[in-house]
Amino acid sequence: MDENEWKMLVVTFCNNVQNPERMVRQRSLKELLELIHRELLPSQAPAVFEGVYLHVLRCYADRFEMIRNLAITLIGELMDKLPTNDFYLSYIVPAIARRLGQSEIIEESEEVRLLLLEQLQALVRKYADPDGSSGDPLLKSYDNIVDILIKTLRDPYPAAQKQSCEVIKLLADSTPSLHYRAEALVGPASSILKHRHFANRVASIEALGILALNIHSNGDCVTKIIVDISPLLMDSVPIVRMACGRVGCMMLLKLRDRYSLFHRILPLVLNCLTDDTAEVREDVLARWKEAGELYYKENESELSKMKLIDKMPSNYPEGKYERPSLPCRAIVQRSLRIVNLVLYEMEEWKEDIRLHATKLLKLIILHAEKAFSTMFMEVNPVLCKACMDMDKQVAEEALEVARLCGILLDYDTWSKHALSEFQKFPTLGHLKCLSAMYQSSGVERLKDLQKNVLILTDPEICHQTKLVYQLELLNFCNTLSEDYHRVYTANEIDGLANEADRKQAEKLLYTIVIKVAAFSFEDAELARERALEILSKLHSGEIEQLHDRHLTDVCDSLENLESSNSDAAESIMLLAGLLSVCGFRLAYHGALKTALATALKHAIPQGKIKLFSSISIAMLRWNKTMMASVEEQKLLLQGFTEDIIAPHLVWAAGRSAESIRSMATACLCSISQGADSSIFATILPSQLPILVGLIEDNSISTRAYSLRTLLAMGPLEGDNLKLIAFAIVARLDDPSGDVRELAAKCLGCLQLAVGADNEDDSSERERFEGTILRPILSTMFLHLENPELKLRKAILDSLARLLIHHRALIKGLANEVAPGCPYKKDLDNILAHQ
Repeated sequence: MDENEWKMLVVTFCNNVQNPERMVRQRSLKELLELIHRELLPSQAPAVFEGVYLHVLRCYADRFEMIRNLAITLIGELMDKLPTNDFYLSYIVPAIARRLGQSEIIEESEEVRLLLLEQLQALVRKYADPDGSSGDPLLKSYDNIVDILIKTLRDPYPAAQKQSCEVIKLLADSTPSLHYRAEALVGPASSILKHRHFANRVASIEALGILALNIHSNGDCVTKIIVDISPLLMDSVPIVRMACGRVGCMMLLKLRDRYSLFHRILPLVLNCLTDDTAEVREDVLARWKEAGELYYKENESELSKMKLIDKMPSNYPEGKYERPSLPCRAIVQRSLRIVNLVLYEMEEWKEDIRLHATKLLKLIILHAEKAFSTMFMEVNPVLCKACMDMDKQVAEEALEVARLCGILLDYDTWSKHALSEFQKFPTLGHLKCLSAMYQSSGVERLKDLQKNVLILTDPEICHQTKLVYQLELLNFCNTLSEDYHRVYTANEIDGLANEADRKQAEKLLYTIVIKVAAFSFEDAELARERALEILSKLHSGEIEQLHDRHLTDVCDSLENLESSNSDAAESIMLLAGLLSVCGFRLAYHGALKTALATALKHAIPQGKIKLFSSISIAMLRWNKTMMASVEEQKLLLQGFTEDIIAPHLVWAAGRSAESIRSMATACLCSISQGADSSIFATILPSQLPILVGLIEDNSISTRAYSLRTLLAMGPLEGDNLKLIAFAIVARLDDPSGDVRELAAKCLGCLQLAVGADNEDDSSERERFEGTILRPILSTMFLHLENPELKLRKAILDSLARLLIHHRALIKGLANEVAPGCPYKKDLDNILAHQ
């Protein structure tokens, strides 16, 4: 078409597009659009635009959506063929601003709003002048463009929001003037960060990163952008987290005032280096290294000197971590202000925030290495708290941080402070943190072995009864015992392996471990077994020798035994535990007896009961633990019984006294079972007068323990037998079935201590049978009529035992029993089988 035809067409179009009929306007726009697309030449475009633009732009406000849509498309087709003259911008951009940039939504159609934004993007692309060499044509329309974006960034239509972010990114590449009003776009762009569509969140992050680069004089605004983006490091979508890391790396490379903001930018980057998704880690790591290279170029004179003396730490976990490059480490080392932000977030109430903050701290330490030693005093309290976090992931990450501290930080710096803090606050967290750091540290820790072990012997540290604490303390002691062998067996540290220090270290380690074993005896079998395992390693399996060497000192070191202690008192728990774990031993018998006497004298009833319970348990193993001659054992056991047990067997009024008496009787019972019969035989006669009273005690358990004790009695003299026999036979009528059964069994143990050849002995036997045994047997016969099967069996068993020495007497009495008697058959069976 020539120019005249286009002029006529334009005139016709202008008349039709003003027609009140929608179909006429619509048809006119469609026809012109098709012609422009098909036949309009670039040289003809300015004339056509000049003729139609007023009418077409007026259609931007048409009440029919189709008309508006066609008008926008028509202007877009014209713009493709028009030259880059800013004259056209001055008409089109204001028209778009009237539809999109108002305080209220003027354009109701979401699709049309998106189309207008796409047109704006096309205009920005067409008039792009990044370096301003062409006079920056977008500058005249810049305010309108920004006003449009401020509104559309908050558009309820997700596609419009995303498109607005794309326009911002394009605008940054198209004009050098974005910095004039970049701050005004920050708030609207930040509002998209919480959008439910991940693509919008990504677009918002990228747009904010671009805006940060174009804010030249307001560091607070840049900081706000970083703070707003940071929560998305915990986003559930990996690409969103990657966008955060990319923006962080871009700021490290291009931000004008990046050095002063390193401590703010680094979390965006370092958090991505520990991301769960490999793609995110690899992408951000490559960009992080690029930022490091730029930093090296900018500070080459300083870093080149550091490179000459830079050495890998001796125990660096190379298989687990790749050591960061020197410039990357230098960036972090000059930005340790970041640690204060991290510590604040490590104490947040949300688990995911604490986890990411702890992971970030790990990366900081991995980069800062020895330079981080100056921050340890601030970090240690928070790290100790994190080591016992309720969230297992946080706690495990905190322990990994502690291990890295032990590897990378200066040992003298962290150990001095960590040990001092642990002494002040002996909590599980401090112990876990200290143990993890110590275990991962190098050979330099060996010089402080004595000091570390001595600290752990503090009662505030080793007298705690929680299982998790005990297990952690034992893990620490296990490491110290390994170091003990390294120092005093392998002689890794020259000048430390002297005999006096070795003995002292062994004694201190033994004291800690045996106390943990004592405290855990009743409730924590796992801790007790672990403690004994460590002691076995400490002395190559010879635990007995350790007990013999050091138990006396441990026993002498017990404090507060003169107090009115209950069963929950540390001193009572420890003394009872030592007895239960170690038993009675010759080496510390005197110290143990003294400690028990003091404790029993002052303790309240609950404490005394606990101690007697432990004595009872330990007495059962007397033969296994008391390595002494028979004569020595007799003296020791007799003295212990008279001084410790006997005073508490005497009757006293009250429920508490009854319980103590019962437990003391249980100790006598344990002696009868744990010691040799020959040794027990020397003790029993002196206790028989007391046992007679105990057999008739009000307490069932006391009566039962007394009778069990007498089951071990051997042959006794006539007076002693007379004293005890009738007291036993009276228990056949006891209200308790167990006591009746025990009494029946005890009757079978009655035996006179006489020979067979002496006439006096024969007369003594006759007197015993006539005055003591005959009435007892008669009573036993009567009780055979008892319907209790257990009692009848116990009586018959006792009769069978008595038949060995008194056959004639029993046979004579059995023959006197009437043939129709219910137990006649049982007696005949006993006599027949003997």
